[in-house]
Amino acid sequence: MNQLFAAQLSPLLPTEEALLRRSYDQLQTALSIGLIATWFWDITNDKVYGDQNLLRLFGATLPPGVDSLPLSIFTDSIHADDQKRVLKLIDETIHSGRTYEAEYRIVGQNQQTRWVLARGQSTRDKAHQPLTFSGVLIDVTERKLAEVRSQAIENRLQLAMEASQMGAWDYKPQTGELIWSDRCKELFGLPSTASVDYRIFLEGLHPDDRERTDQIVQRALQFESGGHYNTEYRTVGFNDGKLRWIRANGQAFFNEAGLATQFIGTVIDITDSKRTEAILQERVAEQTQHLERQAHQLRTTLDASLNSIIAMTAIRDQQGTIVDFMMDTANEAVIKSNFMTPDQIVGRSLLTVFPGNRENGFFDLYVRVVNTGEAEQSTQYYRDEFGLEGWFEVSAVRQGDDGVVVTYNNITDRKKAELAAQQQANELKEAIAELKRSNESLQQFAHIASHDLQEPLRRIQAFSDLLKTQFADNLSDGETDMIHRIQRSAKRMQMLIKDLLAYSKLSTQREPFTTIALTDVLEDVFSDLEMSISEKNATVDIGELPQVLGSSSRLRQLFQNLIANALKFIPSDRSPVVQVRSRPALPNEIPARLQDKNTQSFWLITVTDNGIGFDERYKDRIFTPFQRLHDPAVYSGTGIGLAISQRVVESHGGGMDVSSKTGEGSTFKVFLPAI
Repeated sequence: MNQLFAAQLSPLLPTEEALLRRSYDQLQTALSIGLIATWFWDITNDKVYGDQNLLRLFGATLPPGVDSLPLSIFTDSIHADDQKRVLKLIDETIHSGRTYEAEYRIVGQNQQTRWVLARGQSTRDKAHQPLTFSGVLIDVTERKLAEVRSQAIENRLQLAMEASQMGAWDYKPQTGELIWSDRCKELFGLPSTASVDYRIFLEGLHPDDRERTDQIVQRALQFESGGHYNTEYRTVGFNDGKLRWIRANGQAFFNEAGLATQFIGTVIDITDSKRTEAILQERVAEQTQHLERQAHQLRTTLDASLNSIIAMTAIRDQQGTIVDFMMDTANEAVIKSNFMTPDQIVGRSLLTVFPGNRENGFFDLYVRVVNTGEAEQSTQYYRDEFGLEGWFEVSAVRQGDDGVVVTYNNITDRKKAELAAQQQANELKEAIAELKRSNESLQQFAHIASHDLQEPLRRIQAFSDLLKTQFADNLSDGETDMIHRIQRSAKRMQMLIKDLLAYSKLSTQREPFTTIALTDVLEDVFSDLEMSISEKNATVDIGELPQVLGSSSRLRQLFQNLIANALKFIPSDRSPVVQVRSRPALPNEIPARLQDKNTQSFWLITVTDNGIGFDERYKDRIFTPFQRLHDPAVYSGTGIGLAISQRVVESHGGGMDVSSKTGEGSTFKVFLPAI
């Protein structure tokens, strides 16, 4: 019913009918689980669209290829005693616009009678002519059967109580005399010996019923009323305080002057019947509330979803080809993500509101899902003439025979991030290629430095040695000094080339890392520097050192540079004292460039000396190749040793720092990853 209704009527209906149809669609699922049927009558074409519950109640069937029936098919099934009344109510409703409500019987094909409660509302066009009539039918057969059973019980009770259980009363309005039977007194909680009058009668009524019942009695005592008396009220027992429901029937008799002379009648306890009726009403109310809660929970769940969800019904042409989709309902995410009101989306066709679906292939996807029943997903770029554009991720599943539910997300930001990441990856790839070319150039330089540059230096040294040895007697003092200077410059140039070659190899050649005991490394360094240590009468104190992951040769180069510097940069009047210590590094000690490795712990290895020190304002310069803080004539070297040391530490995933005071010495801090 839901799909037939949306597909065939929605293109023809104005705004109010479209709203009615949407409400119908949203309730359909909830209504189908209870004994509730729905109908929609196209008055102009006399077509009644109903769900399966409606067809079952009326015993009607839809012929193949037919989705509606004329009204007469249903009204002919109304019980003969109710038919005229129901048709009159329908006619009044569609012409007056008032709410329709009727309770009547339906006779099915198997002659089974069922009671239904019908409620509905009609709509009219701009000319105020009846247009549609829709509503719901509630199967109340069980309630009616319960009422019948209650009535049967009451009738049997009346027959059984005719002599003693039914109360009787006789009232003389002119004199105020009131006579009650014992049963009548019992229903008011009075003993059989109690005296009564009209005041006692009113006091025995429930306060909420007292004024109404008195008005009914006074009206029955008027000649114009015919004297008929029939009412229900509650009594509160004078002695037992018990609440009882009473049905009272009576007749007033009048004299020739039209004055009531006698008013007689009976009373019967209908408390049980009222209790049953209250239970039935409570159950109906509970069922109604349950259905309303389910509908509300479903809507709340859909609106709480972060995904945009639209339920649509296919619109087909005369050949049965899907040409568009009618958007039947949409959750809050759709409304918010498109900055539209519900009326701008719900009840309108897909290609009218979102025309870009045809160009980017989403429309064809929805058609395939409806025709094949196979769910599909797709990610496409969307753009339309209304300015909406971006990347969307769509998932579609078929609903019923001709519907589709579409779930989608705007993933433009994510797509942009992916494209940016791809661009960064490409740039990184180019940077790696450029770095590879740079390393290759550096390797070529290293080759030139190790062969082509050193060859002329060897010749210079050879020729200067030849001059010094073979022509020493013929050289003046000035010429001899020049030869010494040539030799010193050549030697210094050779050392510089050697250091440059070592520095370049740190970037271009990588050795596999293994577990290295730093104690063994320092022992090798101590052995290599043993002669220099002895000559300077130095003290080298090496504490307990950890194991790290790295290259043994490069770590030896690192600590040999640091200890050699400690032995070199020492005042002439002071014996060198060098201490090497280690401990786990504290978080606030780790250099800034290593702070992003918050899950990695580090060892701190310190090399402390008592040398000449330096001003910490220049500590960044000492790690730059060829930067020197002291006179090269006093302290020899190329100025590249600390740069090599820093490169070694960084190649091991660590960092370096230094603290120093002029004239007091320096402490070089080496941070290496712990294992």
